[in-house]
Amino acid sequence: MEHYLTTDEVAARYRTAPGTVRYWRHIGYGPKSTKVGRRHLYPAAAIREFDEELLAKAGHGVSPVYQPGETAENDEAAGYQPAAPVEQSAPTCK
Repeated sequence: MEHYLTTDEVAARYRTAPGTVRYWRHIGYGPKSTKVGRRHLYPAAAIREFDEELLAKAGHGVSPVYQPGETAENDEAAGYQPAAPVEQSAPTCK
């Protein structure tokens, strides 16, 4: 039998408020839930999938993400433009 977590347990797992988990569910973000009666329960498999998505977005366990400035050829091919230098002026006292 599969293990299910409640909204409060999911909130504790992600160190957020239960209201935030309910909002995530409302906007279609976060782990997928199953409604049983009036309760929303989260299958352990859905929690694992959401964890994997978060890790992939954070760059863990996936190929390295291209960072601008690695090579000039990559920057030009990707259409990156260097930032214009910022002019700094000396502070004035009155």
